[in-house]
Amino acid sequence: MEIIGINGDKGNISSNIPFITKPYQISCLFFDIDKNYFKIEIIDADKNFKSKLFKGMNYFQNSASIMFPPFRYDINDFLDSIDENEMNDIYGGVYGLTNDIGAFYNGIFCNDKIITIFFNQEIIKFSSLAIHGFKPIGLKFKVTKAEKNVIYELNDLPALDVIEDYIGEIKQKNIDSFLHPFCVYHKGYESLASIKNIDRDKKYITFYKYIYEGENIRITMPSNQNSIVNYLDETLKNIDCDGLFMFSCVGRYAYYKELISFEIAKVSEVIDKPIAGFLTYGEIGSNNINTKSILQNQTMNLVFFKVLK
Repeated sequence: MEIIGINGDKGNISSNIPFITKPYQISCLFFDIDKNYFKIEIIDADKNFKSKLFKGMNYFQNSASIMFPPFRYDINDFLDSIDENEMNDIYGGVYGLTNDIGAFYNGIFCNDKIITIFFNQEIIKFSSLAIHGFKPIGLKFKVTKAEKNVIYELNDLPALDVIEDYIGEIKQKNIDSFLHPFCVYHKGYESLASIKNIDRDKKYITFYKYIYEGENIRITMPSNQNSIVNYLDETLKNIDCDGLFMFSCVGRYAYYKELISFEIAKVSEVIDKPIAGFLTYGEIGSNNINTKSILQNQTMNLVFFKVLK
């Protein structure tokens, strides 16, 4: 038996009530698969990561990767390096803001490694769909000075001043509740970026994902959860799968609190297949089925699998 997962600090996701399990419980999804059809690797999150993962993806003629990278690694840069027509089948969840939260494989715990499982898609086919319910509104702001996940300037002005002049004071309780995700326009794709913290003295904003100079961002408006549940009902009814992983952002849990169980329940009801997953600090998946995987944030990312043989 091979056991892989994340010892997250907010609990796990399952298709059984109460859907979000307590921190001292676990949820498991068991596969009965011939070992010839999958391969597991633990990779250092260093400058050689790309070549190592590409080598693993070529292990099968048609591979999919479910990967769990640490938060400190710039997964955006890696996903950008993949040609859209060459390799789309990469999914997963980002773990760990602190050293006591990591990924594990057969009892080996790590907080600085990337664990990835390569599947033979001639046997099991994967696809994904990212859902969040936030809509971009208003002006676009150009990122004119940034480093990693910190934006220092927007439109050549202090970032915090620009945003607060536009939407008013950003309060700490709203940051803690993930009330202010921004839409980021990156390489032709839209995704959310949640605020991690702000510095009032230096006027910068730190996010839960890397944002680059030259990109544009917009504020967003949330949908109510009833709208999201209705959207799930309509969108998922034609999905044909044998099960799915759900990688849902800790920000969704902070925003919806216990109500997040309703959207997991709706997915479970409509799909009616086994579900397992966990809360993450970034989600790797596509905005639409069979399109390029990107790094999501504050998103519910559904990774479907279908047994072909």
